[in-house]
Amino acid sequence: MTEKKSLSAGTILLGIALIAIGVLVLLSNLGRLPFDLHLHEWWPLILIFLGVAHLYNNRNIFEFSGLFLLLLGVIFLLANLDVICWSDIWRFWPALLILLGVSIIFRRHPVALPLAGRAGAGDGDDTVQVTNILSGSDRHVTSREFKGGDVQNILGGTKVDLLDAKLAAGDWLLTVSTILGGVEIFVPRTWNIEVQPTNMLGGVDDRTRQAPAAGGGKLVIKASALLGGIDIKN
Repeated sequence: MTEKKSLSAGTILLGIALIAIGVLVLLSNLGRLPFDLHLHEWWPLILIFLGVAHLYNNRNIFEFSGLFLLLLGVIFLLANLDVICWSDIWRFWPALLILLGVSIIFRRHPVALPLAGRAGAGDGDDTVQVTNILSGSDRHVTSREFKGGDVQNILGGTKVDLLDAKLAAGDWLLTVSTILGGVEIFVPRTWNIEVQPTNMLGGVDDRTRQAPAAGGGKLVIKASALLGGIDIKN
């Protein structure tokens, strides 16, 4: 079986952030800090750290899940610090449309981030590009030189069937993100894959049992789930 459980840079960053927050809160509770730490004011930093982790994990600063978490974290933090009023938060909802539009336009041009890994997505007919919003989609890929791609699912259901495809030589990236929805990814048993999950109140389930062929390519699946689920299986 291929190695699929290595930690992504985003997951490591999130773990470090949670450890730091836990240490600060513990020291505050023990009275060891020279200042007062009011966790009820700074808890939105957790959302901001989660957003950064999503962006790192998907190696794309335009990934919607990460931007969504960053926006929520910044707005809630400003409200807690009395920079804006809680009653005015609803006025910022159009920013979600702006983020979604930016993500859709630039999602095919990922921007490399430090520690984000070397695998890349290809271009053209040998990739899968899916944006599913408030609907369902079923994509059957038969490319003989599959080179990854990008799948975004928001408030819907998406199925991507790669069983009849052939993976191109080299390392390729498939980013998958879902918000309030579900995604199913079917991969052949003969592929060498590595799944790198990032979750928040959701789940990424790797059910694959791989027996990769010698000399084949490698598919890195960077999966992020926010209040949803991603199921990867044979």
